[in-house]
Amino acid sequence: MHHLLLLAALFLPVPMAQADEAGMVFDMGDERYVLTPACAQRVDHAVVEDDLVYLRFDMPETPDCFGAFHGLLASHLGERLAVTFRGETLLEADLHTLLGPTNIVLRSRHPRVAVHAVRYLSGAPTREAP
Repeated sequence: MHHLLLLAALFLPVPMAQADEAGMVFDMGDERYVLTPACAQRVDHAVVEDDLVYLRFDMPETPDCFGAFHGLLASHLGERLAVTFRGETLLEADLHTLLGPTNIVLRSRHPRVAVHAVRYLSGAPTREAP
């Protein structure tokens, strides 16, 4: 019986790690929304001075895409938003206004993570660092 519990404990972290890598994760409170290429349209970015990156994308106005995203943000307005990609911080900010389904802009001071997230959301193959 003890071996079965130990074996289960060894396999539990794997699905959790894969969930973090499944897309761009928006965490607020104890809830999360995972943005995948299926819910990201017209994805682009701009790098400005001091390695500041602006990510821009639109979302289809479907229940699974913008509906779920908007629901999370609306229920946690005024709280801290943390956005990660593959377990790495993309940005953290207090959410003071709701976002619409078009021209969603995120500002990140993590250029490497931001560029990898943009490539993923655009459906481009990602290159791994040597």
